[in-house]
Order: sequence, then C-alpha cells, then structure tokens
Amino acid sequence: MNYPYTAQRGTFLSVLSTLGFLILVEGGVCVLLIVLLIHNLLMQCLLLAAMVAFVGYFFIRFLSVLYTQHQLTATQLHLHYGFAFQTVIPRTAISSAQPVHEHLTMFQPLQPEYQADKRRAVLCFSGQGQVLLQLHAPVHIKFGRTLHPVEKLLINVDDHNEFIGALGLSTIANMARASTPLVQQEVKPSSTASKAVILPPVLPMVSSAIQVQGLTRRFARFVAVDDLHLNIQQGEMYGFLGSNGAGKTTTIKMLVGLLQPDAGQVLIAGHDMWKDAVAAKQEIGYVADRALLYDRLSGREFLSFLSQMRGLSQRQAEQRIVHLLHLLELSADADRLCGSYSFGMKRKLSLAGALLHQPRILILDEPLNGLDPHSARAVKDLFLALTTDGVTILLSTHDLATAEAICHRVGIIHKGHLLAEGSAAELRQIAQAPDLEAVFLNLTAAQSQEVVV
Repeated sequence: MNYPYTAQRGTFLSVLSTLGFLILVEGGVCVLLIVLLIHNLLMQCLLLAAMVAFVGYFFIRFLSVLYTQHQLTATQLHLHYGFAFQTVIPRTAISSAQPVHEHLTMFQPLQPEYQADKRRAVLCFSGQGQVLLQLHAPVHIKFGRTLHPVEKLLINVDDHNEFIGALGLSTIANMARASTPLVQQEVKPSSTASKAVILPPVLPMVSSAIQVQGLTRRFARFVAVDDLHLNIQQGEMYGFLGSNGAGKTTTIKMLVGLLQPDAGQVLIAGHDMWKDAVAAKQEIGYVADRALLYDRLSGREFLSFLSQMRGLSQRQAEQRIVHLLHLLELSADADRLCGSYSFGMKRKLSLAGALLHQPRILILDEPLNGLDPHSARAVKDLFLALTTDGVTILLSTHDLATAEAICHRVGIIHKGHLLAEGSAAELRQIAQAPDLEAVFLNLTAAQSQEVVV
C-alpha cells in the first residue's frame, strides 16, 4: 500500500513559482551581460551552460521532495524521499509509531537529514502529517556516502492514523482493553433511589493523557484555581463537576492553552502546554462553553476551514466532514449559514470541529448544553464509543445524572479546590449519599461551612 504526502504541495509550488520567476528574471539579466561583455563564443557557451545547469539543479532539488511516497508491504516499509533517497526497513524492526508535530526550517525539507545527537533520520517535507517511528535496534542507513545508525525516523504521510493502523502496532490503551474485559456493575438502589444505576466499565491504570500539577490562577486578589492536581488516564471519561464560579472553565482554558497559569504545569500526552504548545494542541479537540463559529460561513465551509487549519488533505477533509455531519445529524443544514443555526445546532457543529482531526484527547466544556433529549442521547453514545476506542474525554457538565451514568471517574471542584475525586460509587460511599447529586450537595455544603470532609 502506498502512503504519499500531498498536504503542503500547493503552498510549496506557489513559493517555488515565485522563486523561479525571480531566478528567470535575474538569469535573463545575466545572459544579456554575458552576450554584451564577453565576445569569445566558447566562453559564452560555457557560462550559459553553467547557468542552465545551476537553474536545472535548483528546480530538481526543490521539486524532488514533492515526489515523496512510502510503500508498506507485508514484510517491509520502503521509504522514498524525493528522487534520490530510498531505503528499506523490515516491519519487525519497528517497535512503535506515533503522530507528532515538529517545526521544520525552510531549507530542512530539501534533503534527508541525520541528527547524530538523537540518532534519528528526518525525512519530512513539512510539519503536518508527521509520524515518528521507533526501532527496536539501530538500523544503518546511508546518507550521502556515509552509513549512520538510526534508531528513529520522522516521516510525512497524508493519513497518519491509517498508516499507523496498517503497521499493526498496538497502543497501550488497546493492550489494556484487550487484557481487561469491559464489565458493567449494577448497584442496588437505596431507599431513596428510584432505580438502579449502571456504572461505566472500570479502566486499568495506563499511561496518563492529562496531567495537572499545582495549577493556580489568580485574578487580582481573587484565586480562581488554587493548587489543582489531576491525573487522567488514556481512554478515560472524566467528569469535571462544580457550581458556577467554581473554577471549571478557568481550569479548562489553562488546559487548552488559552489562559496562562500563575503557577503549575499542564502535560497533554506528555507535552508541556506552555513549553511545547504546538505538539500539545495537536493532541486535543476542544469545545468551549460558547460556540465559536463564523456566522457568515456555512456549516460545511466552517468545517472545511478547520480542516485546512489542521493540515488535513482534501480527501481526508471531505471524508471526515461528510461522516461527522451525518453522525451529528447536521447533513440537511450543512449548507446553511452558521448564523442561522439554533443554539443546539451550533453546539453540535462545534463538537464536529473538535472531532475533525480525530484527536486522542477531548476537552469539552458543557457540550450537552442546549441539546434536545434525542441529540443529547446520541452525543452521549458517541462519547462512550470514543472512550471504548481509547479516546480520553474531560467532560465539564452540570448534568450530574449524565456524569454518574457515563463517567469512569468524576472530580468535584469548589472555590478553586478539588474536593473529591473517584468513581460515582466511591464518592457515594465517602459522602454516604444515594446518588451523585446528593454527594455533590453534601460535599459543597460541608466545604462552605468549613467542615473537613
């Protein structure tokens, strides 16, 4: 199967056309000077031939990176970068593959690069669609006339999810799900409860998707978030509960990089949000508490614009847009202007935008607000399906029944402090309450009365 890279081809050709025009203009001036100033015919021919060779080399060197296409067979990965570079890696030599996003300098894509300090080969045309391959042991690859030991390879492909899936490498979340069956637990109703509560499956502790350490934010003398610590695992649905003004939205804005904390650290899939923001933001999809749309674009145009911002290829974008519009029941209204959408439709379009690039982490601030019961049920089913597939979801909501029904764990924040954290069953036991609503009311009331829970 072939895996080309075409996402930045148009932009690159535009820049190359501009450079080519400037070179031709300057070359014409040089030709005129050669003809006027040099009267020896042989010398004129030699100089003109040298100029043509230089211009030809320039264009071949630049154009070669556009013909990057890797091929995956049953036993080998054939890497082709430009016209000259190619190598073969046995599939058994590849230990892991993950999507990344690294900034490249202007001249870096012109040729393959070996980074001796990282023992890494860089075969990248741009920062979009990057995949980092880790090898079990060093493989010697020739760069120019020298063999170098390579332990990692950075490459571009249009659809990194399809490529990684074709490699057949299991992720930590997939292995955890394979070894632990999804078991639903039924809790017997108490005397005050009207019916049994079905809890979501209990997840094993795997690598962290979101880590928050000592997060603090002040506004003048008001402390909105005070020394907050969170650790949310891969594939976990985490409910974030709190009253109005408790600090939920402030926390979420710090998690997604919209508001800089006064103290503390946010790690998204291991990337520091304030030191490696681009890599961290590549991992997340975000739905704000208010729909952030362009009223003069149609729903389809809005998603197309987001797909270009995310660096998706045209084929990827079209497939994802059609799928998400159908999934969220927006197909019939896709060509209407966003400004004419109802509040609930705007919420669903915002969710479609967050899901467009298939992020592994979703951070959602009141995503169910304004949805009718049918749409809310469909969105909750979608969340459960995503977490089953290994996606991590941080869900801020006022709907305590929803949090109890679908979240693996919940955290209750009050006046900037995390009061309690755990599964709904654990919190009911701690607060000696029949349901999550009673737990929430008991804990926040006790905190307001300065009673230690």
